Amino acid sequence: MNSPMPDCTSKCRSLKHALDVLSVVTKGSENQIKAFLSSHCYNAATIKDVFGRNALHLVSSCGKKGVLDWLIQKGVDLLVKDKESGWTALHRSIFYGHIDCVWSLLKHGVSLYIQDKEGLSALDLVMKDRPTHVVFKNTDPTDVYTWGDNTNFTLGHGSQNSKHHPELVDLFSRSGIYIKQVVLCKFHSVFLSQKGQVYTCGHGPGGRLGHGDEQTCLVPRLVEGLSGHNCSQVAAAKDHTVVLTEDGYVYTFGLNIFHQLGIIPPPSSCNVPRQIQAKYLKGRTIIGVAAGRFHTVLWAREAVYTMGLNGGQLGYLLDPNGEKCVTAPRQVSALHHKDIALSLVAASDGATVCVTTRGDVYLLADYQCKKMASKQLNLKKVLVSGGHMEYKVDPEHLKENGGQNICILAMDGAGRVFCWRSVNSSLKQCRWAYPRQVFISDIALNRNEILFVTKDGEGFRGRWFEEKRKSSEKKEILSNLHNSSSDVSCVSDINSVYERIRLEKLTFAHRAVSVSTDPSGCNFAILQSDPKTRLDGVRFENEKINVIAKKTGNKLKLSQRKCSFLCDVTMKSVDGKEFPCHKCVLCARLEYFHSMLSSSWIEASSCAALEMPIHSDILKVILDYLYTDEAVVIKESQNVDFICSVLVVADQLLITRLKEICEVALTEKLMLKNAAMLLEFAAMYNAKQLKLSCLQFIGLNMAALLEAR
Repeated sequence: MNSPMPDCTSKCRSLKHALDVLSVVTKGSENQIKAFLSSHCYNAATIKDVFGRNALHLVSSCGKKGVLDWLIQKGVDLLVKDKESGWTALHRSIFYGHIDCVWSLLKHGVSLYIQDKEGLSALDLVMKDRPTHVVFKNTDPTDVYTWGDNTNFTLGHGSQNSKHHPELVDLFSRSGIYIKQVVLCKFHSVFLSQKGQVYTCGHGPGGRLGHGDEQTCLVPRLVEGLSGHNCSQVAAAKDHTVVLTEDGYVYTFGLNIFHQLGIIPPPSSCNVPRQIQAKYLKGRTIIGVAAGRFHTVLWAREAVYTMGLNGGQLGYLLDPNGEKCVTAPRQVSALHHKDIALSLVAASDGATVCVTTRGDVYLLADYQCKKMASKQLNLKKVLVSGGHMEYKVDPEHLKENGGQNICILAMDGAGRVFCWRSVNSSLKQCRWAYPRQVFISDIALNRNEILFVTKDGEGFRGRWFEEKRKSSEKKEILSNLHNSSSDVSCVSDINSVYERIRLEKLTFAHRAVSVSTDPSGCNFAILQSDPKTRLDGVRFENEKINVIAKKTGNKLKLSQRKCSFLCDVTMKSVDGKEFPCHKCVLCARLEYFHSMLSSSWIEASSCAALEMPIHSDILKVILDYLYTDEAVVIKESQNVDFICSVLVVADQLLITRLKEICEVALTEKLMLKNAAMLLEFAAMYNAKQLKLSCLQFIGLNMAALLEAR
């Protein structure tokens, strides 16, 4: 029977035809849909209803991958948006959880970054779909991601190759080290762990890495001279590093050309950490440090101390005797007042900024201490870049009219960001030219741009709009500003009160809690919450990620080595290693051996070693478990392949509890790189606990997995 021919043309726009097509797509089987689309309307693949939806949109919503692939072969437009929300087929596939359709669309070149009418990409929908309990905090165990030009090995990836998007510094993740602060400079990088240990990498000459030599380090290396101290903060500049301990002691190392190390008498350099003598600090407890290329800043609650080359940024006049460098920490007298209590300090190469508990912001530059703003309460972070040094102080290292304009950036507890630039006269609140609202949780600043991290774990880079622009561009900006904030009322208000920042989203940032950049904007780092920390049954305890195991009480542990003269059976591995064992223990603990050794099998009476088709490393784990009911080797092993091999043997021998121990160990080693492989492995060997953990891990980190495909 011949199918009826459609009574329309290839340009059909019939609303009735559209409704018929969408109805069949929603309710029919895949074969019925294909047959109907082929016979009912010449334009069935692209015809739209009143909401701008076509067959591709509904096929993606319903998860009918066979029809989706068929439509793709027909050459339909995969990027078409509906009228109601501006969603593409990819938005719909992700929203309704049809990952097979998502993968098919991605393979055919659909971008994850196409935005709908609210400025949400398909990737944003994945992130918005997280459970409400998934909140990222800077106290979470973190992974370090870095990217940039990597000219001086500052990224810590073990090579000099540049990185165009954030990539994991796997030294820390492999070692179970969680970082809480990263400082990037031109020649080196400093990493502070949550346990208070300091790691450095980069260009070694001058001693800026603090390892006791001048060797260049391609990957982060522990500063052993500080290993006995619990460090709380680090600061660094081009040539030197400053470290503050929880006890309030300050250690410095690196080049000392400008006497910025604060060591008396001043050496030319120092390649191991040396403490700044407390006698220069008048007994005050230092609570913060900052550094610029030419100087170092230490601050207590009631005083600020600076040292280094005095080009105007130290907060006091030049020495009348012509001494250009301040060798010992010297207090800034302009900030010494009974009503001044300090809360934040920041430094750049040519300026220093101080914030008091009353919300006053002071700028140290041009040999003056200027009050830049008042009553900026609840500030949580302040940053500064730029500054012009007096070149006559050191013509060898400074240029006339050198440096950049000063920019001060501050963030308060509500996530509002304020900016002061030397081309302006007042502190202005920043407004984001972006289609939707963003809530800032951390900021970083370099000479060209601002970097942000949001409470949703996203990362952004922002640039200031130029003062002169076309009228059409102005309309676009104002439209975006109105969309992103409800309190913007008029053009003149925007121009006079707000700094306008154009935002661009960072790729591969989905769980971000902190961001940093070097002063020149060449290298970047972002701290992201470990992807395992929100799994059910997984807790961050004692600086380590653990899977919570049920307490089983105290059990009698047997020893394979005790009473060795009573061993009456020998197990031989496939690689020839022999293990003397007690037959009674093996039979009592495992049905496999009970059947083998307590029956008429030839193995029960044989005097020869029993050959097991198992490698010695795995056989030892099996036997240790049978004797002790523990698998310490599995818990301590970092080798995922080895643990998988033990699980396979435990599954074959029906050792249920050992199999579960392996599942727990593998869950603790879940990573973005191995999640799919471990899910497939868990399904193959019916490892239910591991399978559930993998599914939850993939669900919570779907955005990262899709973007890194």
